[in-house]
Amino acid sequence: MTSFDPLGDNQRFAHWSGHVRQWGSGDANCRSWFGGKVIDALCEVLDEHLQAAEPPRSLAKPAAIGCVPWLTSDAVVDRLCRLDHLCVVLDKGCEFVPGRLIDDASPFPNVLPALGGVVPPGEHPIAIGPSSLWPEYNVGPVRLLGWQGRESGKPLLHAKLLVLGHIGLVRHEPEGAPKFEEVEFVPQSVWWGSANWTETAQKHLEVGFWTDDTDLAREAAYFVGDVIAFSEPVGSTSPGPRPDLVRLEYDEAAMAEASHYYDD
Repeated sequence: MTSFDPLGDNQRFAHWSGHVRQWGSGDANCRSWFGGKVIDALCEVLDEHLQAAEPPRSLAKPAAIGCVPWLTSDAVVDRLCRLDHLCVVLDKGCEFVPGRLIDDASPFPNVLPALGGVVPPGEHPIAIGPSSLWPEYNVGPVRLLGWQGRESGKPLLHAKLLVLGHIGLVRHEPEGAPKFEEVEFVPQSVWWGSANWTETAQKHLEVGFWTDDTDLAREAAYFVGDVIAFSEPVGSTSPGPRPDLVRLEYDEAAMAEASHYYDD
């Protein structure tokens, strides 16, 4: 079998590989990496996120949501397993699903906007009335999306995104309404780039970017939330996309009756 040297080690690219470059303007911290060792940079970003959450720790728990076609890097898996909450969606055609993440990583609660209106089938009532409690559940740390197999031309989950943040109580003070607190995922930063999170990505020429720009991190979290809501649990046998989460319905009659009662 032919063995290839990493392209990033070539003298043409050695001055790029492993070197961080700052970009952007304003208050956001923005970094980029080119050439080789881009997966090492992703690991550095994860290490920083985990270290920032070390004791003395608040009630907020370090968490992440993401999507990537393939995930085989032991170094990346090691760090993802250390998060308090995780959900990563892989392409359903991937040949390997990291068992350590399934067994050791903590699942992600349904605190994303895209998960607020759906529930796993059979586990919760899907009709919400005026006195109903909002369903709480977890999604697995690894899920799948798309089509089975590796056929040429099939659409892929090809986005490589990791949104880092924390889960904790967020206080809301709406104008003209009572103050309240609820558990939310608060996005803090986002990683994206060309590299799959794999061992072989270390041999490629890749690019990677990270920023703590709050607007971009929030939009990335919304996107990944929709990816999670459209995904399926590990072990799904559906040949094509078949999201397993069922949309909640509202008991309109009960809602109307309750509204009439309070109006009176």
